[in-house]
Amino acid sequence: MDTISLGARRKSVPIPRLGPVALLGLWLARARSRRQLRLLLTNPHVLADLGLTRDEADLESIKPFWR
Repeated sequence: MDTISLGARRKSVPIPRLGPVALLGLWLARARSRRQLRLLLTNPHVLADLGLTRDEADLESIKPFWR
């Protein structure tokens, strides 16, 4: 299991290894979520309800599905 470091505290968090089917499902869910988020960029009220700024939503929506 790999680990990632979070912020200045350098806390390691284990990353579980996913099988190919689970990984594909995760990628599809990310792609779908980011497409939906892109549609919300024009509605500041919904973004505010989600606790996101337009810039944060824009940055998240343009990430590739594998990140």
